[in-house]
Amino acid sequence: MTLHVNILINTCFYLPVPKVIKVEEGRDVILPCSLITKEDLQLTQFNWKKVFRNTDDDQKVFLYDKGDLYSDERPGQSEQFKGRVSHFPDELKQGNASIIIRNTTRADSGEYRCDFQSVQGRPMFQIMLDVGEYFDEAVKDVLSFKDWSLVSTLLSIFRQPLVTSVFKRMVKGQLL
Repeated sequence: MTLHVNILINTCFYLPVPKVIKVEEGRDVILPCSLITKEDLQLTQFNWKKVFRNTDDDQKVFLYDKGDLYSDERPGQSEQFKGRVSHFPDELKQGNASIIIRNTTRADSGEYRCDFQSVQGRPMFQIMLDVGEYFDEAVKDVLSFKDWSLVSTLLSIFRQPLVTSVFKRMVKGQLL
């Protein structure tokens, strides 16, 4: 009896853990959504939403409906995403419903869902997007370094243009 109840609970209430994607603010990001079956999606409908767990105020990010898109003046897309979201039309035949969000902002952070209205089993994919400032650990160490006078003294003693150039680029975040 306990085994059957556990199976029922796990089957009915299982929520897949979202895949976490981190991106630096201002960069473009791809949110992946591809069917394992590689089913042709050209004559289907799929929908991307940014979801808020405790409300019904989901934001409409991207809609593909048998070739019609929000970007084709179809109403309903959230203002936050207008002009910044696109898909990969050439990859629909291989079951790829991924989207790209251009010029990400911190407001884009959150949970996203891609679901298919007209595909058997109505598969759903979840992504947790985290937009922020991300640096390589070595750059974080340089940026948090406090004793710049010591570094300046060492650089002037060695006077090696290559070392000085590399260090300056690291401080400016150009060398990752």
